[in-house]
Amino acid sequence: MTKALLLGILAGIFGVIISITPFILELEESAGLDWLFFLQGPQIPPADVVVVSIDRISADALGLPSEPGKWPRSYHAELINKLSAAGASVIVLDIYFKEPRGEQQDAPLVTAIDKASNVVIFEYTKKGITRLFDKAGNYTGETITQQLVPPVESIADSALAFAPFPLPVFPAKVSQFWVFARGTGDLPTEPVVALQVHAAAVYPELLDLVERMAPAWQRPHVNAGNAPLETIQAMRTVFRENPALAEGMLGALSDELQGRYTPEQHVLLKALIRLYAGEDSRYLNFYGPPQTVTTVPYVQVFQPDVQLPNISQPVDLHGKAVFVGYSERLQPEQLDEFYTVFSQKNGLHLSGVEIAATAFANLLEDKSIIPLGIPAYYLLLLCWGILVGALARLLPVFIAVAVTIGLAGIYIGTSHLLFVHSQTWLPQVVPLLVQVPLVLFAAILWRYLEVHRERESIRTAFEFYLPPKVVEKLANDFASGTSESQLMFGTCLYTDAEQYTALSEGMEPDALGKLMNNYYESLFQPVRDNEGIISDVVGDSMLAIWPSDNPEPEARSRAIQATLGIMQSLETPKTRNSDHHLPTRIGLHTGRILLGHIGAIDHYEYRAVGDIVNTTSRIQGMNKHLGTRFLLSREVLEGVSDLVTREIGSFILSGKTQPLVLHELIGHQDSDINPDWLHMQSTFSDGLAAFRQGDWATAKRAFSRLFEEYGDTVSRYYLNLLSQWQQPGSDWDGIVRMQMK
Repeated sequence: MTKALLLGILAGIFGVIISITPFILELEESAGLDWLFFLQGPQIPPADVVVVSIDRISADALGLPSEPGKWPRSYHAELINKLSAAGASVIVLDIYFKEPRGEQQDAPLVTAIDKASNVVIFEYTKKGITRLFDKAGNYTGETITQQLVPPVESIADSALAFAPFPLPVFPAKVSQFWVFARGTGDLPTEPVVALQVHAAAVYPELLDLVERMAPAWQRPHVNAGNAPLETIQAMRTVFRENPALAEGMLGALSDELQGRYTPEQHVLLKALIRLYAGEDSRYLNFYGPPQTVTTVPYVQVFQPDVQLPNISQPVDLHGKAVFVGYSERLQPEQLDEFYTVFSQKNGLHLSGVEIAATAFANLLEDKSIIPLGIPAYYLLLLCWGILVGALARLLPVFIAVAVTIGLAGIYIGTSHLLFVHSQTWLPQVVPLLVQVPLVLFAAILWRYLEVHRERESIRTAFEFYLPPKVVEKLANDFASGTSESQLMFGTCLYTDAEQYTALSEGMEPDALGKLMNNYYESLFQPVRDNEGIISDVVGDSMLAIWPSDNPEPEARSRAIQATLGIMQSLETPKTRNSDHHLPTRIGLHTGRILLGHIGAIDHYEYRAVGDIVNTTSRIQGMNKHLGTRFLLSREVLEGVSDLVTREIGSFILSGKTQPLVLHELIGHQDSDINPDWLHMQSTFSDGLAAFRQGDWATAKRAFSRLFEEYGDTVSRYYLNLLSQWQQPGSDWDGIVRMQMK
């Protein structure tokens, strides 16, 4: 239990720490929030907000330029008149009137705005860079500043209010909006002003609620319908100075819903309270892809009966908040666009006016996305980490995986329900993509390490008697309930120590045991270093094997490297100067073997069985006849390079029927090779060729020269054969047939 709790606490702490990194914060907002919107799917927006889209369809239908900025302002004046006549509660022109166009164009627009008395105009926010200097005048860096650029003065003066709508982009995607724009004097933004005007009818009821909850408060001398900016700022100050005011008013509002306020009034009052008391920036609760908010083409306001493709019937605008701005239904070339979670694959993003309408709808419904507060956020990650970490450690692996995945599913379901019904945003990335995989990996790794330590303890004990690979295979065989031998390819290395019998007769057993332990260390280490299996040790002999599924040269190369390692080990000064030096003969051969458990009843040994093993023993025995130390068959050399060997002839070994071509292993090509050997090798090759061709006189001269000049033992062997044999007959095949092992 302690280990499980430890893993859970570590997972929780790690989740908390990583959650505050900029990368995870960005990933949570760009991926985690997107995932929740994906699960939620498109939602029905409130009917109280409508977008009038300035688009190409309307330009074509009205015969206006394709560039909206060139449209005559008289059309906007007529639009306002029609919207006002239709009973729109507030008209938001999300259009920047940058410069005057003369009395003929501006005068109708000014008149229409003044007559409607409920028009809010967009105020442009210009970003700039300010260079910063310290008191000594040294440059210290730069900061981004925002400067408000109001619309044309005559148009601005006629409007009820004008407001900016800057959008925070994080890092390239819009997911939040400012309620009060930072860097601009905390002015209320366009959706906020629109809501204040839209809800002006319930402003007296709001003031009554405030006075009842905070009797000492004095009403501001402003009118919500005629001075929305001043009203908003005044009310915001009241709520900021009285932190408990909002909750008290919401409680009183809920209690009096049935008796005093209509449902429509309740919605507006609640929206205003949340507006004044809420955060300066809020997360947008998008209703869906572009055009999800009820959208009416510009031309349809002018011509309600106009027939347009894929356009619904005219919308009743009475009591609606109407946002007018650039918004394309089909073309991605819209002038005012932002990348959001619902941006479409065809490149069509949400327009600025749609985002403003979405923000207004969120404020009206009090449905902005609400991330967890910092304490709750950290507590959730800590508790979640403890839960999944403890269960992953306590339960068996497969059950732990299933339970953890099940918990992740429950977490996703809970997140979805909270997101849909209360707009609460639970973190997704850290709990699901960091903590769950982390604890599963850590729990599995921890169990593996524990089992591995136990197995290593057992294996360490077994490795005193069996090679590591054999122990591993035995463990796997026992674990799977099998104990089958395998037919495979193998390279065998067989050794034999000279003078062992005589040496053992004259030594005490303990001294002999110590000597043989040191001797076998010189043999075993090169074999292990080259991934060989020490299959059998009998007396002074060792059999090592390199098994493989295919007759690949890599296994043969490792066997040869082990042989060279043994050669080097036995020739070290420590070994050479020993009181009891044991010269060693080695034979190498390769072919198919049966590798596995050999035995019966209650005694088994893991070893290689097959003709290759016996043949390797015979090759090793040929060293005694030839006076050599290291012999290997031609099959072992196939595909192996960088070696210096000497071919010494073709032999049919004792008890065998198939000839073998044997080579003497000299060393690596880059090792120090005696220059005399190179000359001797050329002469020996000539002598061996003559021997095989039956030209024994020439062969005898070559072998005699080599034996006399270099004492070559292989040449002496051939000289002995030639002295005993008669001249070859017509059936001579150049193969030496051995009668003795």
